[in-house]
Amino acid sequence: MKEKLLKAISCYFLSVGVLSLIFVITTAMNCGVALNFHSLFYIVASSFCHTAVVMLIPAIITFPLRFVFKKSAVPDTVFAVLSALIQIVVIIDYFVFAFYRYHINGFVWGLLTGPAAGQIFVFDYWVVFKCVVGAIIIIVANLFVINKLNDIISNKTLKYSLFVVLFFVLTANCMHAYGAATLNHSVIKCTEAIPYYYPIRSNSLLSKIGLVDERKVQAEKAGSGDLNYPKAELYWNDSITPPNIIFIMIDAWNRRTFNDENTPNLKEFSKKCVYYSDHVSASNGTQGSVFTIFTSLSSYYWQDFELSNINPVFVDRLKTLGYDFKTFPGATLRSPAFNSVLLHEFPDINTDTEGKTVYDRDCNLTSNFINYIDDKDSSKPFFAWLFYDLAHSYEMPKERLWKFRPTWEFADYTLLSADMNPEPYFNLYRNAVYQADSLVGKVLNKIEEKGLLENSVIVICGDHGQEFNDNKKNFWGHNGNFSDVQIGTNLLWYSPDSEPKTVKYRTSHYDISPTILKKYLGLKNKIEDFGSGKMLSDSTLRDWLLVGSRDNFAFLHKNHIYEKRPSGYFFATDAFLNELPQDSIDYNVLNEKIREIGSFYK
Repeated sequence: MKEKLLKAISCYFLSVGVLSLIFVITTAMNCGVALNFHSLFYIVASSFCHTAVVMLIPAIITFPLRFVFKKSAVPDTVFAVLSALIQIVVIIDYFVFAFYRYHINGFVWGLLTGPAAGQIFVFDYWVVFKCVVGAIIIIVANLFVINKLNDIISNKTLKYSLFVVLFFVLTANCMHAYGAATLNHSVIKCTEAIPYYYPIRSNSLLSKIGLVDERKVQAEKAGSGDLNYPKAELYWNDSITPPNIIFIMIDAWNRRTFNDENTPNLKEFSKKCVYYSDHVSASNGTQGSVFTIFTSLSSYYWQDFELSNINPVFVDRLKTLGYDFKTFPGATLRSPAFNSVLLHEFPDINTDTEGKTVYDRDCNLTSNFINYIDDKDSSKPFFAWLFYDLAHSYEMPKERLWKFRPTWEFADYTLLSADMNPEPYFNLYRNAVYQADSLVGKVLNKIEEKGLLENSVIVICGDHGQEFNDNKKNFWGHNGNFSDVQIGTNLLWYSPDSEPKTVKYRTSHYDISPTILKKYLGLKNKIEDFGSGKMLSDSTLRDWLLVGSRDNFAFLHKNHIYEKRPSGYFFATDAFLNELPQDSIDYNVLNEKIREIGSFYK
């Protein structure tokens, strides 16, 4: 019994040492703070603390096997494989956090394993091959360490190891409790970089002895409760003649690709439109961005809509007016669940488009829309939502990569780094945008050919932006920050009664559905009764604009970004993500703005 216990403990402490080293390296690379003695010591202590808990899982699982396989290497082998799998997950999480600034979670896992996995994440075979080889190396290394090295560990070494782990567990929790209470950035950021690490917090206790400002603690809390949406009874003008409404969205549309070279068709059509040059999304991800376009609310309310089954006012009005409601998606509308959260009043909508690749599906959605226009019933107005995915997934035939060079042939995310030349990657993106523009051009030509410009409102925009290390902070793609390059996008607005021009004041996705509702669908109420936006024609300052989701949101205030991380901490940066002093945050005003988030709760 004693021998088996010592063997199990030996394996456990070896695995703790190996995983702690991985945590130290990945956390130091992801934390974004200057590494000094204090921050490095906290990283080491926290890594040992967290690993000591995590590695109890394989230790507990394999301990009974030592009694079943008494003279066999099976228990050690199983333990080594489980340890390797945990290490692989931690390494994968490192790339996820570096890219998106949040850890692997249920949402990401749902996308990876759900019905839309092949449409949302597109990896080349070479990327998959490198990942598989890396995983095999890690597993083999663990088998060697556990089976060859654990026998040389003495009882004395095990005792010292136990004291070391206990010391780090106590030290890490004490450092975090004090660091969190005093908003020590090195402690807070390092804690965020360690996946699913929840050390002790003692704000309430420490506030009693004057170490915590209660205003800052209160500013981390937002309202909750049942939805009060809309806030008031809605009144309508039913004598209107409703126009056709067409939404054309390009997923992850970087604002600087709107020009004659990248988007010649859209640039030509913009001569008939109002172009909003300082337009921003309400999120750095698709779910929140689309949600706000349809509701004029922050995606903070996504879960409430999902649970309550309430219709967006905009969608409800389209149904009341008898619109023929059609969707043409490049990626599925089932993940995120737009079909059930926003559009459940139209259960027969098309949630998916046929096609093996993103390029195929975007081509097919274009053909499907054109066929629909040719065959549609002209006796009633229609709403059409076309959502192109090429600029998000970059999956195209190689022969379509000719326009912008040098270019990658596929997105190899493992090569991204702060000092990498972004041009080949950006050119891959530009080629994708160019192809999306060619497809949108076919749609616009068909609309004009059928004479639909006379009675249609056409909204062309990105759901959000796309970054290529524009801020020189090693951010790529979206979902990583709330700077203008990730939430800024293009908005073209066409309507027969609008004079073509460029509008330079800031507008947002919050403004789209209110403008349509009040100007074309007969709504008499003030916007505050059902949304958080303004009329697009209103040049009033959009200050303290809320962007993001329930877990990770930010306020855009003048040239500042006040971001609340999933961990609960607030950070202040300028528009280019340069960190500002913590005392630059006015927590009285911030607390007031956070309270306003819950204004649509009862």
